[in-house]
Amino acid sequence: MREQLISLMKRLKDEQQKLLFAAAESSTLPCLSTVQRVADLELNIAAIENTLAELPS
Repeated sequence: MREQLISLMKRLKDEQQKLLFAAAESSTLPCLSTVQRVADLELNIAAIENTLAELPS
């Protein structure tokens, strides 16, 4: 299960990074839906990190 969670976390981080890079390239503020998506991804990444920390080694 640890490997599957790590893989999921990587995919979420990759998606979040794409959104942030696209927002950074724009000369305007990102739309609210992009900001919300980045925040949602961050919450999910944190949840996976917490779950991984609680798993037995």
